[in-house]
Amino acid sequence: MKVENACGKQIEAELSGMSYKPFTQATKYDGSSKVVNFSNALRKSGLKDSQTISFHHQLRNGDYVINQTLEIIRELGIKNLRLAQTALFPVHKSVIDHIKEGMIIRIEGSCNGPVGDYLSRNPLEYPVVLRSHGGRWAAVTSGELHPNVAVIAASSADCRGNATGIIGDSAFGNIAYSQADAWHADTVIVVTDTLVDYPCPFREIYEGLVDYVVVVDKIGDPQKIVSGSLQLTDDPIKKKIASECVELMDAAGIIKDDMIFQAGAGGISLTAIKYLDERLKEKDCVAALSTGGLTKYIVDMYQAGRLKQVNTCQCFDVDAVRFVRDHLESASTIGEYSNPLMKGRNTDRLDTVILGATEVDTRFNVNVNTHSDGRMLHGIGGHQDVSTAANLSIMTVPVYRKTTPVVRDLVTTVSTPGDVVDAIVTDQGIAINPKRKDLIDKVQGLIDLVSIHDLKEQAYTATGGPMDVKFGDKIVGITKYVDGTVLDNIYQIRE
Repeated sequence: MKVENACGKQIEAELSGMSYKPFTQATKYDGSSKVVNFSNALRKSGLKDSQTISFHHQLRNGDYVINQTLEIIRELGIKNLRLAQTALFPVHKSVIDHIKEGMIIRIEGSCNGPVGDYLSRNPLEYPVVLRSHGGRWAAVTSGELHPNVAVIAASSADCRGNATGIIGDSAFGNIAYSQADAWHADTVIVVTDTLVDYPCPFREIYEGLVDYVVVVDKIGDPQKIVSGSLQLTDDPIKKKIASECVELMDAAGIIKDDMIFQAGAGGISLTAIKYLDERLKEKDCVAALSTGGLTKYIVDMYQAGRLKQVNTCQCFDVDAVRFVRDHLESASTIGEYSNPLMKGRNTDRLDTVILGATEVDTRFNVNVNTHSDGRMLHGIGGHQDVSTAANLSIMTVPVYRKTTPVVRDLVTTVSTPGDVVDAIVTDQGIAINPKRKDLIDKVQGLIDLVSIHDLKEQAYTATGGPMDVKFGDKIVGITKYVDGTVLDNIYQIRE
C-alpha cells in the first residue's frame, strides 16, 4: 500500500512483510546554550520528593558542589531524598542538618568522617549502602541504583555541557566516576567554575547526555583533594612494614620487567612505592603499568624510566593532575577500571596491590569501613575491586594500635572477604593466607612467615583484647561485595 509522505512522495508502507512509517516532519536540532542558574537547573530537572540525586567525590575534602546543591534543594522544599554520592568527606558535615530536617532519608555511598560518625548513632530509616567503586558503577548501570538527577562537578565546561576535570583553575584530574551517572540519570546537570569556548577540550562528559550547565564562583579547592597527608612515612614501624611488602613481592617473583602494580595513597603505601622504585632500579627492571589512584611518587617513577605506562582513575595531588593533562592516554573511567559486569577490567592483570585496613582477622577478612569502636567512618573505595583481581593482594597493618588490637578473631565489619586477601604484612611479621599454598611454597625460606593466629595472640596480649563495644539492634549500614551480595551489617552504636 502506497501513502504520500510530507515530501510529496508516494512510498510503500509495507515491504517484504515489514511496516514502514512515512516521513511526516523534519525538526532542526537546538544548538542553543544550556547555561542556567543553579536554582533553575534543579527546578527544571524535575527533582521531586523521594527521588535520588548523585554526585562524584573527586574534589574530595575540597568539594563545594554537594553543599551548594543541597542548600538550594532545601530552599526548594524538596524532601525525603536518596543521596547517591560516591563519597562524603568532612567538608560535607552540613549533610547532617539535612538529615535532621528530613530532606535526606537514604544514603547509598561512602561516608567519610562526621556524617558516618553521626549515622553510627542515629540510623536512617534505610541503612546506608556501602559499595566498592566498581560495585557502585555496576549498580548504576544495572538499574539497582538509579539517579533521577546527576550533578557532575567539572573544572571546565562549554555552554552545551561538554566537560572535563583536567583543565581549569579547579582542575582535579579526569572525571572517572560520573560517566555511568551521565548515561543513566534522567537529568544531568554539569556544574563548573570555568566556562570555555565550544567545544570544551579533553571532553569527558559529552553534551548529548547533559541537560543543563551551571556556572558557579568555585566548585572547590583543588589543594584539598587529598584527604589527610600525602607524605612518605617517617614512622620506623610503618617504614618496616613498607619494606617487608617489597621483600614479599621480590620473594614471590613479582618484581621484574613488565610487572603491574597498584598502591594506595597512605603513608605506608607511598613508602612501599619508594622502596619498590629502588628495587626496580637495583634489578634494572622496568614495570609495565600502574593502575588506580595516581600520586607524584608514581609520576616520578614514570619520569625516571622505571614505569612504562600509567592508568589512573583518580588524582591524589596536583602533580598527578598535571600528568593526566599531559598524558591523556593514562586516564580511565571506573567502568574501565573495575566494573564487575564487564568482560574485562584494567585491574584484571594486576600482579600486586598494597592496601591498608582498620582491622584484619584470622579468616583474613579485612575491615576498612568502621573503626573497632563501631563508628562508620570510611568507604570501601577500590579495596574489593583490586583485591579480587590481583595475583598478590597485600594488606598492611600494625598488629595493634595503642590499646586496640588490629589483628583479631573477627573484624568488626567485613569490607573485603578473606577469600581474596593473600597476605597481611605487619610490624611483627608476614602472614599468608593458608589458601595460597602456592605462594607459601614459593616464598618459604626466602622470608620469615608467621601464623595469623600468632599475630592475633600478640595483639591480644599487648592490648588485653578487643574493647567491649555496645551495639543496638538497629542496622545503620550494610557492606556489599562487588557482585551486589551483602557481606555484613553495621549496627547502631549504643551511647
